[in-house]
Amino acid sequence: MREFYDIVQAATDEQRYELGTLIGSGFGSQPDTLCDHIKYLRTGTIGQLFWQSSWKQVVTDVADYVGIDWLALLAERQWYELPTQEIEAAVVAKLFHTMFEQLSPEQQQKVIMEMQRESDDPRLEALLLGGGAIAAAKMSGFGVYLMASTVLGGLTNALGLTLPFAVYMGMSQAIALVVGPVGWAALAGGVVWTLNQPNWERLALGVVFVSLLRDISEF
Repeated sequence: MREFYDIVQAATDEQRYELGTLIGSGFGSQPDTLCDHIKYLRTGTIGQLFWQSSWKQVVTDVADYVGIDWLALLAERQWYELPTQEIEAAVVAKLFHTMFEQLSPEQQQKVIMEMQRESDDPRLEALLLGGGAIAAAKMSGFGVYLMASTVLGGLTNALGLTLPFAVYMGMSQAIALVVGPVGWAALAGGVVWTLNQPNWERLALGVVFVSLLRDISEF
C-alpha cells in the first residue's frame, strides 16, 4: 500500500478528510488510518490483519468488479508492466460510460458540450460516444480528470453523501447545472446497481478520488 500512502501523504488535510468521508473512514484521515481502512474495505475485519498486497492490486480488484476490458487495456502488455494510474483511469472511464449511457441523447450532448468547454482534447466527443471505455481512458489527462470529477459527483449524490463542492476539485458547475437532479439520478443509477456491496462502492470512490489527486499534482 506504499503507493497509496505516498499519494495521500502528499495531499492536503482537507483532501485527506474528503477521501476519508468518501470511503467511510470512521477513525480519522491520517495516511496510516486511510491505508488501514482501504484494507478493511477490501478484506474485512479479519482479513485486513493479513493483507499484504499493493494499492495496484486493490485498483485491479475494483477494475475486475466494474468489468473493464482488460485485453484492450493491456494491449499485449503484462499486468506488471501497467502503471497503476492507467488502471485507475480505466476504472474512471468505465464508471463514466456506465453512467453516461443512462442519459438521454440530449443530456449526453449537453454533458459533452460542457466538458468541451474545459478540455482542448479534439477527440473528446468521439471517445465519449464511441470506442468504449478503454479508448476514453486514453484521452488527455485533463479529459480523464473531467470524467473522474463527474463520476465523483454522480456517485456521492447517489450514495447520499454531503460534501463541500470543493471536493469535486474543479468539476464544471455547468455540468451539474445542465444535467440537473434528474440527470444525476440517471447518471448514478447504473453504477449503484452494479456496485451493490458497500465495500465496492467505497473502494470505487477511493479509486476515483486518488485518480483526481494524481491529476491535481500535475497542474
